[in-house]
Amino acid sequence: DEQFAAARVAQTDLYFFSRWMFMRRKGFRWIRGAHHKAICDALRRVDQGECKRLIINVPPRYSKTELAVVNFIAWALGQRPDAEFIHTSYSGRLAANNAWQARELVQSSDYREIFTSVALRQDSQAKDEWRTTAGGCVYAVGAGGTITGYGAGKHRPGFGGAIIIDDPHKADEARSDVIRAGVIDWFQNTLESRKNAPHTPIILIMQRCSSLSHP
Repeated sequence: DEQFAAARVAQTDLYFFSRWMFMRRKGFRWIRGAHHKAICDALRRVDQGECKRLIINVPPRYSKTELAVVNFIAWALGQRPDAEFIHTSYSGRLAANNAWQARELVQSSDYREIFTSVALRQDSQAKDEWRTTAGGCVYAVGAGGTITGYGAGKHRPGFGGAIIIDDPHKADEARSDVIRAGVIDWFQNTLESRKNAPHTPIILIMQRCSSLSHP
């Protein structure tokens, strides 16, 4: 039937998955823009192993977090329940909330109609860390936070998870040389080393900010 056919398409098409889940969970159609499909197409290239470093520059309130963090994590876990993700943002609370939304999506009945083999461990109750019964993991941390004991990706060919950075610093802090240097240092010396394999992709989502001061 139509519902079965839609579920089959959603399994392999992130854009369709996002549209379908929005309709089922919200009860009305998603007002889509051309940038939504462009973002989903870019994320699919990451999923297919065609892109190892992706930067998405989009202004606030353009669904970048919902697509590139919440939906992408849930969709990718549906295909590979053992995938491992590290998600970070300038705020640990914000990162944890994004991870929690992905967890809620994975646990929804609408999601289980599409992906029937994903299940969470009974002890996965924390907002900033949850795991699947297949060995998958989503760990959320604020920029500058501790990541000891966690990794992203798998030691195998193909996609096995990713590091997803969503707004590593606040927009009003982008002009601070000290804050930018601190984020870069943490990325180079801490976050980047948490890849479980050299091919583990890194996705950066943020608005484009000028470092120049304006009168």
